[in-house]
Amino acid sequence: MIMDLLYHGRIYPQETIMSEEEGFQEAEAKVNELFDDLRSRLNDKDKEQLDEIRDTMYTSQCYEEEENFRYGLTLGVLLMQEIYEVYEPRYFREQIEEDDEP
Repeated sequence: MIMDLLYHGRIYPQETIMSEEEGFQEAEAKVNELFDDLRSRLNDKDKEQLDEIRDTMYTSQCYEEEENFRYGLTLGVLLMQEIYEVYEPRYFREQIEEDDEP
């Protein structure tokens, strides 16, 4: 159950979500290839700076991903709340009343 996984700290969206969009793996491979090619032609000082740029970009992307996750989750909860408030009583009243009976 999702609540058990959440309670026990076994949900790691940042570590487990991988894009399944067509071309994602190819794009990632191309970025790594270009990075490695550029890095191989730099002196040590420039390599350090390039590594720092990549690390900082990664950190920035993590913050952005976290904010996107929060936004998506909030939007989903608000959508569920609106659907429940607007439609639930109209469409599911009989089933809810049956479930409430002892």
